[in-house]
Amino acid sequence: MKLQWLGHSCFKVTLNNGKILVTDPYDDTVGYPPLRVKADLVLSSHVHFDHNYFAAVEGTHEILNEPGTWERFGARIAGVHSWHDDVQGAKRGDNVIFSVEADGIKLVHLGDLGHQPDTAEQAAVIEGADVLLIPIGGTYTITTPEAVALIERFRPRAAVAMHYRNRYCGFPVTDCGEFVRLTGAGTLPNEVELTADAPRGCYVMEI
Repeated sequence: MKLQWLGHSCFKVTLNNGKILVTDPYDDTVGYPPLRVKADLVLSSHVHFDHNYFAAVEGTHEILNEPGTWERFGARIAGVHSWHDDVQGAKRGDNVIFSVEADGIKLVHLGDLGHQPDTAEQAAVIEGADVLLIPIGGTYTITTPEAVALIERFRPRAAVAMHYRNRYCGFPVTDCGEFVRLTGAGTLPNEVELTADAPRGCYVMEI
């Protein structure tokens, strides 16, 4: 399995069989170069413009954007309901946490999670993650300290930061500096090969 960060909360996941999954495609207003990516399957955590711009995805593809379980292209996919804020959706609505299990890897994408996981179902979908894609910017999601607490609780093999301010995205969220200071996060190339025996750690990816 290969993982490529396309910006914000959007990742391209290429399975060993060549099938491509894309998470949370964003529209042209987010600040990154216009997103154009081909995929066989799209996972969208919620209905906001920076996470469900399906027009950016080319090719014939299925969209999964709600809780459930599926078998697709040899991958086991689970979506679990959560909230986009810490007041049970009163501010920003629903969010779906997705896990993808394929090629010996469990990859978990938290979407715009706005609270600490507080149900057995949420915990179960995160536990055992080889790679956890986690928002760190605050304002619309959990903050960096909250993200660090979540990582310490679930202990994924690797945690990769997303949804933070950088040279492209000027949203009123924090940058990755505090995440690096608190976790000692290293830097990964924009695209990496994922293996179940990769070293543990926290990371930011180049864009």
